[in-house]
Amino acid sequence: MRRQFVVLAAVVIGLAGCGSGGGSKASQGASSSPSPQPPPKVAGKLLVTTTGGLKLLTQEADGHLSIAPFDVPRSSDFEYEVTADHKTFVYRSGKVVTARTIADGSERKVAGDASTNKLCLRTSPDSKRVSYLRGEELVVADFAGKVTVVDKVKSAKYTLGATTVTATTELDCGEWLDDTHLKFDRRKAIPDSISVDITATAPVIKADTTTVAVLGGKTPKLVDSPGMWHPTAECGKRVAATAGSTKDALHLRERTGDAELSKAGTFTGSDIALAGTTGGTHSVLFVPGSCRPLLYTMEKRTFQSIDPATRAIGAEPTVTLPDGGIDVRLYDDPQTWQPVKDAEVLAAVVDKQIVIVDLAARTAKLVPADGLDASARVMAWLP
Repeated sequence: MRRQFVVLAAVVIGLAGCGSGGGSKASQGASSSPSPQPPPKVAGKLLVTTTGGLKLLTQEADGHLSIAPFDVPRSSDFEYEVTADHKTFVYRSGKVVTARTIADGSERKVAGDASTNKLCLRTSPDSKRVSYLRGEELVVADFAGKVTVVDKVKSAKYTLGATTVTATTELDCGEWLDDTHLKFDRRKAIPDSISVDITATAPVIKADTTTVAVLGGKTPKLVDSPGMWHPTAECGKRVAATAGSTKDALHLRERTGDAELSKAGTFTGSDIALAGTTGGTHSVLFVPGSCRPLLYTMEKRTFQSIDPATRAIGAEPTVTLPDGGIDVRLYDDPQTWQPVKDAEVLAAVVDKQIVIVDLAARTAKLVPADGLDASARVMAWLP
């Protein structure tokens, strides 16, 4: 049901006066309240997730956003991503990975052998490929279905007395750094001995290495880092990362070549840390196209500029989100920005309403929307 907004006009009533004329006098100098500003224009559609599933928001003539279901398979084992160019909805339902062209709804099967109950579907920044887990393999597939194996789980048998167990190594989901570089965590080598729970029938040896697969050749080139790190945002050659924990400080690095991937502290050195970003309440967002970095602070709901050369954070917020509702977490999702070249406009949900953040204008304006709940989040801004 659409939220109803009623604007009460200001009415100025003349008070009965006691002047010599004995007549009524209108109040002097009174003026009517300014008319409310119309909500900002929202071209295209917004794809949002709610407790009731995925929905599409479309702006009506009066400025509010109406809501309609977004048709997807009903499955308990379902994950999805929208490509960075806002054109393709890629989803996994069970073992099947499908790419849907948003403009006309046409679909093509990408794969039918994906691992189930693994949330590892990731689309590449150039919107041409997808990575996912397939059994004991991490693979990359283009939308024509051509598959490249990036790495495989290792296994080994261990014996204690009369008991023999087969242990496998952990192989994590891939995270794209750019169109040809895919980061993942793995166990580099099988250890001579392991500690296991005596009741474990299929022990897993934890990952100890962060690896970057360099794609584009006949087979992927795997470059191991001496330490582990986790990217939280990527754009062009810029990477924001932590040392692995969500509460670690954020670091900002501009990659210069593949050789640095194997050096200690490349992505987590103290010299590239962003001051005051420990605690897990901050995130780096990159403006699509320019890759300009911004620091978003959840507690204050502020966007601040970051100097990529010095990593200095702007003293004053560029924009602040409105108050109200639950905590607003924002991540580096290029799909949630307006799909217009060089636009610096982002859509988010605050207190069950859409907020349009315009960095150039330094504004954050509310747009009334139907049917959003407290958990609603913008997943993509579609053309």
